[in-house]
Amino acid sequence: VEAGRSSGDTGDDAGTAARVPVLGAAEVHARLAERVHPKARDTYAAFYSSWAGCITTDPAAMVAPFDDHMVHRGHGVFDTAHVCDGRCHLLDRHLARFERSMRAAKLKPPAGQSYASMRAVILATIAASGLRDAQVRYYAGAGPGGFALSHDECVDSTFYVTVVAGRAAPDPNEGVAVVTSDVPIKPPAFATVKSVNYLPNAMVVADARDRGADYGVWMTERGLVGEGPSMNLAIVEDGCFVTPPTDDVLAGCTVRRAMELIARAPDGALAHLGVTDARHEDITVERAKSADEVVLIGSVIWCQPIVRWDGKEVGKGRARGCAGPCALALHEALLADFRDEESELVDVPYA
Repeated sequence: VEAGRSSGDTGDDAGTAARVPVLGAAEVHARLAERVHPKARDTYAAFYSSWAGCITTDPAAMVAPFDDHMVHRGHGVFDTAHVCDGRCHLLDRHLARFERSMRAAKLKPPAGQSYASMRAVILATIAASGLRDAQVRYYAGAGPGGFALSHDECVDSTFYVTVVAGRAAPDPNEGVAVVTSDVPIKPPAFATVKSVNYLPNAMVVADARDRGADYGVWMTERGLVGEGPSMNLAIVEDGCFVTPPTDDVLAGCTVRRAMELIARAPDGALAHLGVTDARHEDITVERAKSADEVVLIGSVIWCQPIVRWDGKEVGKGRARGCAGPCALALHEALLADFRDEESELVDVPYA
C-alpha cells in the first residue's frame, strides 16, 4: 500500500478527492441553498441561533457551528412544545424541564441571555414562522471553541430554536406494536435528562422495526418496564392508571398532564370508565402484558394503545388486541386540553 493511502483506496477515490472544490462562504451558501430538500422547504418554517444572533426563515441558513460541543460531543439538551391555533401548549412545563436538563448538563444561557429571554425568543421564533399549528424545538449547547472534551474551551454557550409544521398524531384506533428492547437503557443520571444523545433511542426504534414492531420498550437496570424511545408507558388496571416512577426514566410532561386530567374531581377524563386514580408504581413486563390496557403517551403521539407486545396481543376484554376505551378517551382528553385549556396555553405574539 502506498504511503498516505489505505488498502481500500482506489484510483477513482483519489480522483474524486482531487476534484473537491475549495469555496468561500457565499459559494458554500449557494450550494446549501441548492441542496435544500423538499421536506425542509415544506416543513422547516423558522430558526433562531444565538451564535448568529437572529431568526431566519431560510432552511439553507438553519445551521450550527460544527465545533459546537453539542454537535461533536453531544454536550447539549433540548425540549419541545406544540402550537395549536396560535397558542403554545404546556410551554412553561417544558421550559421548567429544559432548565433542569441544562443545570444537570452544566449548561448556562448564552452571554446576555436569561431563562426568561430564552422563553421570549422561543415565542418570537414561532411568531416569525407564521405557523399557527406547529412544533417548536429548542436546544442548549456548550457552544463552539474546539474539539476537546471539556467545555472550558467553549467561547460561549449556544441556544437554538426551530419551528416545524405540525403533524397529525397517529390514529389511536389502529394501535401500535411494541417489543421488549434488547438495547440497554441509559443510566438513570442520563435517562432523566433530555439530552441530545439520542443514539440509544434511535437504536431502540431501529431494533423494533427490524423485529416487525413500531416501538421498543426499554427495561430499567432493575429489570422493570421503563419507557419507550421518546414516550412514557402506562397501564390501566383495577380502575387505576399506573406509570413507572421517574427515578430512572424521563419525567414526561404529557403523561404528567394525563395523570392530572384523570385524577381531576369530579369529572376526570376516565371517570365515566371507572378510572379515577393515577399513580407511579413499578411495573413488571408480566404485569404490563396482563393489564386491562397498555398505552404509550408523549407529546407527538398523545395516547396510543399498545395492541401487541413481543408478537402477542395484549389487553383484556374489548381492548384485547385493539384500541381500548380508556386509550381512546384519554387521547381525546389530551387533544381537548391542547385546544382549550386556557391555563396551559401561551399566546404567540404574531405581528
